[in-house]
Amino acid sequence: MRKAFFSIVAGLCAAGIVAGAAMAADMKTDDALKYRQGLFKALAWQFGPVVGMAKGEVPFSNEQLALRADNMDAIAKMLADGFPKGSADGEIAGTKAKPEIWTNQADFTAKLVALQTATAALSAASGTLTQGDVGKHVAAIGGTCKACHDSYRNR
Repeated sequence: MRKAFFSIVAGLCAAGIVAGAAMAADMKTDDALKYRQGLFKALAWQFGPVVGMAKGEVPFSNEQLALRADNMDAIAKMLADGFPKGSADGEIAGTKAKPEIWTNQADFTAKLVALQTATAALSAASGTLTQGDVGKHVAAIGGTCKACHDSYRNR
C-alpha cells in the first residue's frame, strides 16, 4: 500500500514538472532565477530546523516538524517552474545552474521528483515520527539535494 502511494505521488510529481516546465517557458529568465532562488532559500529555511531536530540541536516538536515538512513539500512541488530554458550559467547573470539541466532534462526531472518524493514522505509521516525517526528523512532529503547539486550546479 505504501509503495503504491509513493508510486502515485512520484507519477503526479512528474506530470506536474512537465506542466510546470511548459508554463515556465513563458517567464522572463531573470524573473525565473529570482523565483527559484527564493524557493531554494525558503526550502533551506524550513529544512534547517528539521535538521536541528534530527541532531538534537533544536527541541523536537511534532507540530513544528509537521508545519515545516508540509511547507517543504509545497515548495518542492513549485521548483520546476523556476527552470525555463535560457536561465543557465552563462546565459544569465547570478545563477550556478549548469546548462546540462536542459540537455539532460529526463535525469534532472528524475532528481527533482526524488526531492518531491522525499519531502512528501516526511510530510506524510510527520505526525507519527519520533525524534529518532527524523534523521532518515533528513538524510533522504539531503541526499536528493546533493545528487542534483553534484550534477547540475556549478560551485
